[in-house]
Amino acid sequence: MIGKEIISHKPVPLCEVADMLSEREKEGELGFEQKGALEYASKFRHLSKDKCEKLISNLLELAFMSENMAVKLVDVLPKTEEEVILVFGQEKKDITKGQVKEVLDVLSNF
Repeated sequence: MIGKEIISHKPVPLCEVADMLSEREKEGELGFEQKGALEYASKFRHLSKDKCEKLISNLLELAFMSENMAVKLVDVLPKTEEEVILVFGQEKKDITKGQVKEVLDVLSNF
């Protein structure tokens, strides 16, 4: 275990995880879990770090959007209303059809 105390808690998108672990890999050997996380993040990331950050900030401009949900949406990049509803269902948060359309508009305009 690296530390005993949690200093802060922040959701991190896959694109950022892949970049962080790639940098750490250059410094030295990664542990088993880190190698698995790097492989997963590299395989399933959809955007570069810059595009990812911009899309998250665009999603956060929506009044109902939390940072956790914005990161999940960027990681998944849903294309249909059903997929957006499923992502929001993970947080047990109700979402209206209008809000689903807003999310899809932001995602499709990116």
